[in-house]
Amino acid sequence: MAISEQWLSSQVALRNISIVKFSELLWVLDARGVAYLPALDWLVVSDLHLEKGSYLRSYGNPLPSIDSVATLKRLQLVIKDYMPARVISLGDSFHDNHSLSRMTLQDKNLLCDIVNSVSQWDWVEGNHDPDLPVGIPGNPCHEIAHDSVVFRHEPDALKSSVSATGKAESTPQVIGHYHPKTRKTISRRRFSGKCFVISDNLFIMPAFGQFTGGLDVNDEVMLALVPEKSRACYMLYDRAIFKV
Repeated sequence: MAISEQWLSSQVALRNISIVKFSELLWVLDARGVAYLPALDWLVVSDLHLEKGSYLRSYGNPLPSIDSVATLKRLQLVIKDYMPARVISLGDSFHDNHSLSRMTLQDKNLLCDIVNSVSQWDWVEGNHDPDLPVGIPGNPCHEIAHDSVVFRHEPDALKSSVSATGKAESTPQVIGHYHPKTRKTISRRRFSGKCFVISDNLFIMPAFGQFTGGLDVNDEVMLALVPEKSRACYMLYDRAIFKV
């Protein structure tokens, strides 16, 4: 474990992190939009969408070329804090198949330096990036299975098992893809932000990328996936995390 219990306690007090249990594991939910598993020393991040800005700009959107470097520098700081043995990037790390060709040499070098700073880096394929760009270090994969939990980009409805009583049970999955966000009204003030969404069998990561939007947790797509009564949402707002 790369971080101390004292550090965890101080960060909980500052609302920088929340600690939850999912699939028999304790998880640290970081207000910066990553999840850490102390027992395994793994850090999970999702939906970097590198070079989304340059992609949209090619279609006439007046966006500056800052999203990749901003995303990477934030990720670099998170990794320096946790110093994990393994990083899992849960898909859509690159916005499209030509992202790397549009990335500046400086940003490419920064990306490679970040990946090489970790002993093991896994790129889970997403719908935006089914193939890892040539020349980028790390291990491309479709999904990662560990004991009773599966890490993948989108949920797999076919991942189920049958218990000793004959009851169908879903395998817990950690996913990205949906970019969940939520909002809360307190004393007539409305707060909104990206969020983690957790149910008994589904753990949905927020999008980490600088230019990533979001899907409201009360959208019909999200409600069909995780009904309101069976979920817990942890909103990221002003560098803090709150259960809402």
